[in-house]
Amino acid sequence: MKGEGNKTAVNWRKIVKVILFGTIIGVILTLLFTALSTVIMVKMQSIIAPAVMPLAIVSVCLGTFGGGYITARLNQSMGMAVGALCGIMVFVIFLGLGAIFGSELGLMSLIRLIPAVIAGAIGGILGVNRRKRRK
Repeated sequence: MKGEGNKTAVNWRKIVKVILFGTIIGVILTLLFTALSTVIMVKMQSIIAPAVMPLAIVSVCLGTFGGGYITARLNQSMGMAVGALCGIMVFVIFLGLGAIFGSELGLMSLIRLIPAVIAGAIGGILGVNRRKRRK
């Protein structure tokens, strides 16, 4: 038909693979940032209890940002969507681990999902829009 243009089919298999890979990277980055924040708190020798949860949220956001960035770089399109999906996947993994180890699931768990998804989406946007180096 006239006006449809040149549409390409979405390769769902590739998208699923890059999201899974980005999720693994996001989980690894989250664990690294959590370990780093733990070392910093131990070195300070004055652990402030109210600072633990914000540091955990920041660690998850940094991990989902990195995972979303890698996912979008590999997919080379749909950066916001694949980054947000990667953020959701990372969050669900840690939510499941928290449930296994006795953490309560509630409204606060869902509220913590929002920054993780936003960080993953921003990472995805930046990953798609990053220019390639000229040789």
